[in-house]
Amino acid sequence: MLTLLIRTILIYVIVTAAVRLMGKRQVSDMQTSELVITLIISQIAALPLENAERPLLSSLVPIMMIAAIELLISLLMMKSRKARSLICGHPIVIIKDGRMIESQLRLLRISREDVYTLLREKDHADESGIKYGVIEPNGSLSILTDADIGGNGIQSADLRDQIGEAGSDGDNAESPNGDDSSQSADTDAPNGENDSQSDDTGTTNDAEQNAQAGGTT
Repeated sequence: MLTLLIRTILIYVIVTAAVRLMGKRQVSDMQTSELVITLIISQIAALPLENAERPLLSSLVPIMMIAAIELLISLLMMKSRKARSLICGHPIVIIKDGRMIESQLRLLRISREDVYTLLREKDHADESGIKYGVIEPNGSLSILTDADIGGNGIQSADLRDQIGEAGSDGDNAESPNGDDSSQSADTDAPNGENDSQSDDTGTTNDAEQNAQAGGTT
């Protein structure tokens, strides 16, 4: 019993130290790699508690190695944008100039209703009035308006790159007014045909009247 108590205290201290070394983040703010490493550490830490005959070092050494690897990865991501994008992903623009980009929604496998749910959490009823809507690498939605951007523009290089790519997908963005304009064009077309038909009828009637007048003369 005393051995189990000592093991529990040691593992608690080691795991807490390892998590502190990896940085202070909430679970919802963790990057993918950080969440995976946290889950692995929790599984390894449980092994010596489940089996008292298992050497304590067989769990402590892997935990410290994983924490060291995470620190090295964090330093690499700080130095290299490509490494950060490869390991953690990059922000993806799903709303631009008040319109959703359908190709980006398909890429992320999320529906318009999912986006509306995220917008309501940000106190927005719909996408109108939003300059950019961005899905961050941790899955949260960030909203930028013209007032938010201001005169300094967008400082994030990753986001600037994604905005440039989103601009090429502008044809896929749905516009609520697009259908109305096409419908109005279709509505105008029959009217145009009716006008041309009435003009042809008037011309024919004039010709017949002239022919009758000539025959009477």
